[in-house]
Order: sequence, then C-alpha cells, then structure tokens
Amino acid sequence: MTLHAIEITLTRSVDTLELRAAQQESCLPLAAADDRRRLVVLVSAKNEGRAMRKIWKRLEDALPIDVLCSLFPGPDGKYLMSIPISDETHERIRAGASVEGKTPEEYLREAIAQALARERSTRRARLECSLNGLLRTYSPEEITGAAAQRIEK
Repeated sequence: MTLHAIEITLTRSVDTLELRAAQQESCLPLAAADDRRRLVVLVSAKNEGRAMRKIWKRLEDALPIDVLCSLFPGPDGKYLMSIPISDETHERIRAGASVEGKTPEEYLREAIAQALARERSTRRARLECSLNGLLRTYSPEEITGAAAQRIEK
C-alpha cells in the first residue's frame, strides 16, 4: 500500500483537545496548520480515492470537514478533491450532465474549470483597475520606487 498525503480543510478552527480526540479515535496521524483550520494527514491506501474514503469514514463525525484535497498532483498533473454535497445538488449535477450528454464527473470538471476561468478573468480585471488607479495617482517612478523598496524588505 502507498502513503497518500491529504489536506483537510475544516469549516472552523479546532482546539487541541478536539484535534487530539479525533486523532486517537481515527488512528490517523494529523498535523495542524497554525490557524487550526487546515490539517494534513498521511493515509495508507491503494489509491487516493480510497485514501479519501478512509478519511471520511474515520473523521466525518469527529471533525467539521469541509474539503479533502490531495497534497500533490497525480500523474495527470491534477489534484483530487472530495467535497460533500447534498442529494439535491447531486441530482442537479446528474440532470445537467444528462442534458449535455456527459458523465457527472465530466460535467462537474467543466463547470469548475469555467468558474476558475471566470475568477481569473475577474481577478485580472480588478488588478488592471487598481493599476490604472495607481497610474492616475502616482508617477511611474514613484510606483517602481515603492515596488523596489518592498522587494528589498
């Protein structure tokens, strides 16, 4: 069996006692980030999908889990995520996939890719707007001087 490193994102921070109890109950080694909303766990399983199912099975009642995500990309360069969704949402995904003649996985993959593209576009537009505001307010020399000082720190 292979060890898989999985990041767990929680819906809220957990205290030390809650984390320790979850670790003892699940028999999984957990390491928490400083914010105690993100954990890393090493899981022995045949593949990442099974590793994630093992985590859900052992920790879903012990911790307020929001998302599981592989820490390293797979051979295809993609990360595996596991997100709990309601039956209603599941049905909407199946129906949308059926209408488009796709599998639910393909449909969801494309929807996520489109959402990420929209986010990148929105972020780029915000950056451009901010940059235009800077250029209207400050000279190019002032901007590059401030950037150089920030880099030196």
